[in-house]
Amino acid sequence: MTTLKTTTKAVGFALYVGISETEAQAAGLSLAEIATALKAKLTELLPEQANQTYAALALAPETAQGKNLDLTRLALKEPRATGKIAAPEQEDQDAAKGLVVDLKRRRLFVDGRNAQLTCKEFELLAFLIENTGKTVTREEIASISERCGESRPNFRTIDVHVRRLRSKIAGYEDIVRTARGLGYRFDKHPDVLIEEL
Repeated sequence: MTTLKTTTKAVGFALYVGISETEAQAAGLSLAEIATALKAKLTELLPEQANQTYAALALAPETAQGKNLDLTRLALKEPRATGKIAAPEQEDQDAAKGLVVDLKRRRLFVDGRNAQLTCKEFELLAFLIENTGKTVTREEIASISERCGESRPNFRTIDVHVRRLRSKIAGYEDIVRTARGLGYRFDKHPDVLIEEL
């Protein structure tokens, strides 16, 4: 009995991108914009093959742990994906209840879970902490926009960032206090641990 040998040929490729929507937004983009830009680059390289691309969004449960690239490969059922997702970092598991602000690594943990703050949200919180006990005006908050390499925002934009920050620290929103008509303030709070630089 003879066996036929199957030969193969390359017919395309898959590019798995391990960037979350939150990380894209921190850079001022969305995953859709990144995918569109990549498609435009392929169209520039091979205009006659412009309609030969396909993008699929990888979705994982919010509780999924591991590197975004590994989660992406698993979600899109990449044949060689290991199926093994790294356990959460030990420090995240052992984090205290309440808020832990890690100023050195620019991270905020809410009850042991990384809050995934954008650059703007973290810098806003850090600035309020730097001015603990003092009401900070929207004008002063606007002046720190260069920390994230962005232009000076208007006051309404600052209010939007405060709302988003509060939504990510649900249960502890009152640490960012509104001084009506003046601005915002942060006061020392028993539920907040600040890890200094």
